[in-house]
Amino acid sequence: MAWQANIENRLARADPALGHLIEAVMARIGPQRIAPSRVAPFEALVRAVIYQSISATAAEPIHRRLKQAVSTPFTPSKVLALRSQSLTKAGLSKAKAQTVRALAGWFAANRTLAKKLPSLADAKIVETLTSLPGIGPWTVNVFLIFNLGRLDVMPAADLGIRRGVQLIDGLRAVATPKQVLDRSQAWSPYRSIASIYLWQATKLKLRPSDLTPVR
Repeated sequence: MAWQANIENRLARADPALGHLIEAVMARIGPQRIAPSRVAPFEALVRAVIYQSISATAAEPIHRRLKQAVSTPFTPSKVLALRSQSLTKAGLSKAKAQTVRALAGWFAANRTLAKKLPSLADAKIVETLTSLPGIGPWTVNVFLIFNLGRLDVMPAADLGIRRGVQLIDGLRAVATPKQVLDRSQAWSPYRSIASIYLWQATKLKLRPSDLTPVR
C-alpha cells in the first residue's frame, strides 16, 4: 500500500540503530507488514490466550485440538457448552481453560459491546479486555496488532521485543519493559511495525555484527 511505502525510512530516520536492525531483517526476509486476520475477535482472543507464555510450537497443536472440539463456527456459546474437561483435554492448562470460559461468558453477555470492539480506540479495548480474568496487556496487544491491524501498539513486556531492544542498544541484559517503552516513543506512530521487526530479529537470531551498517 502506498501509505506504508516509507515506514522503514521513517523509523530509520527516527532511530538509526533500529534502522540497522530493520535493514538486516529485510535483507533476509523482506519488508514486514501487518496482515490483519479475518478471524472473528472472540476466536482471535482465544488463540492469543493459548499462545500466552508458551512457544508457538507448543501452542499450535493446542489451538488445533480446541478448534476441532468446538467445530465451525467457533462461537462463545459453543465454548460455553463444552465441559471443562474438554478444554483441558485439548491441552489448555486449568488457568487458561478458566480464562477461555470467562472470555466466552463476556462475549455472550456483552454482545453489543463485543460487536463494537473493532471500532473502539486502542486504550478502550485494553481497558475493556484487561478487566477480564487472565487477559493481560500482552494478549490484548497481540489482538490489536494481528487481528485489528493497529499500527501504533507496543507490547513492551514481550520477551522477543525486549531481546530486540537489547540487541539494538547493546545491553548486557534483556531490556526491561520500561526501557522498551522509553525507547519506543521515537517509533510512534508505527510502533507495531517496529515490534514486528524486533520480533523477527529475535527469531532470526541476529547478532550485533549483523547490524553493522555497510560503509
